Amino acid sequence: MVHPYGRVKRAASAVPLLAGVPVESGVMGIVSRSCRNCHSENTEWPLYSYIAPMSWMIEKDVHDARSHMNLSRWRDYDPGQRQQILSEIGSLVRNHGMPPQRYLVLHPEARLSGPEVDRLYQWTRSERKRLKAEPPSASAGARLNAAESGGTR
Repeated sequence: MVHPYGRVKRAASAVPLLAGVPVESGVMGIVSRSCRNCHSENTEWPLYSYIAPMSWMIEKDVHDARSHMNLSRWRDYDPGQRQQILSEIGSLVRNHGMPPQRYLVLHPEARLSGPEVDRLYQWTRSERKRLKAEPPSASAGARLNAAESGGTR
C-alpha cells in the first residue's frame, strides 16, 4: 500500500531534541511536552492515530509540522535557518499560534501558560543572539568553498 505521507510512523529517533544546543532543562521540558509530538521524530502515536480517516489527518499534520521544523534534525539546519526557525517559534508561541487549538483539544497538557510562553520566547531570542555572535563553523566554510569551486576539491 502506498502511503500519502511516506513513513511518518517510523521508529523513534535516538537523537535528542535540539541536539548540540544549550537548552536549560525548564525550556527543554516545555519543548518536549508541547512541541515534540508534531515537530520531531519522537512522536507518541495515540491509538486513534492508527484508525482511518483520523490517522490520515494526524499523519498529514505531523508530516507538515516536521517539514517546517524537525527538532530531531536540528543539526541539519545551518545557522541562518536556525535563526529563522527560532524567530518563527518565538512569534507563533507569543501570539498563541502554537500549539494549535485543535491539537490542544485532545492534548490539553501541551497548553502553554503565560510564564511558559515568556520563557520559550526569551529562549528563542537568546538563542538567536548566540547564533548571530557565533563565528562561522569550519564545516560551513568548507561547504561554501566546495560550492564556489563547483563541488570539486
